[in-house]
Amino acid sequence: MSKSGLTKKVILIGSNGFFGKNIINFFPKNIFIKKIYRKDNIDNINFKNFNFIINSAADVYDEKKMFKNNTFLVHKVLEKILKENPKMKLIHFGSSGEYGAVEKKSNEKDLILPRTIYEGTKAAATMLVQAYSKQFKIKSIIIRPFSIYGQYENKTRILPNIFRHFLINQKLKMYDGFHDYTYINDLIFFLEKLIKKNLIKNFGEIVNFGSGKQYSNFEILKVCEKIFKKKSKAIKIKKFQKIYDKKIWYADIKILKKKFNHNHKFNIKDGIENYLKIYKKITQIK
Repeated sequence: MSKSGLTKKVILIGSNGFFGKNIINFFPKNIFIKKIYRKDNIDNINFKNFNFIINSAADVYDEKKMFKNNTFLVHKVLEKILKENPKMKLIHFGSSGEYGAVEKKSNEKDLILPRTIYEGTKAAATMLVQAYSKQFKIKSIIIRPFSIYGQYENKTRILPNIFRHFLINQKLKMYDGFHDYTYINDLIFFLEKLIKKNLIKNFGEIVNFGSGKQYSNFEILKVCEKIFKKKSKAIKIKKFQKIYDKKIWYADIKILKKKFNHNHKFNIKDGIENYLKIYKKITQIK
């Protein structure tokens, strides 16, 4: 243990993103985090003397930047690991979208069938991580998160829109949709466990991160109505908003539960309630 009492040193790529902000704000203080932001040049970061690297960076909305930020960046990171610190362990965030359109819950052994540029660039990054890890013996894990929600998420997503609808009477259109919703704090607990208990022992292992059940957008609205104790005035549109939405979108979580012994601490109602408390503090909306 160092003089400062720090036992683990982590490089975090994507510090200005949804996952990154939550890692920075909610990780235990005895894990040192080297924060890498979008403006930083990864070439100038020295990987030596770090135990772990977390890649949570991704471009979700700008298709012109997706290859650079979702795929090429991963290649640069893997090359730097090889050159500077091949013993460090990599935690890479993939995407549940890599599975494409499916007719059942998604299993880690399923073929990846991306349908969009985003899904394709994330799938390519997953294959790069697996290939480098297996060829050069880089210990790594690829986490495929499903619909993670919580504090610091993009304000255009479903729950911030529902919150504003109830808090400031913002108009709300609700489209049909089905997702495996999981609270961000459960993901942070899992990351902490991976690092503190040194659970990354394989080369390019994939693990789904979800609840193992799906909710429709309309069911999420009903949960929020119970939390706010009033009916919404949302306009319900019974069709998908995006062409790549699908009726089945939830995770097979046997590996998560059995191999990593992870159980979520928050059910859907408790997670949304906790998120709402933090949302009010961050936005100062009461």
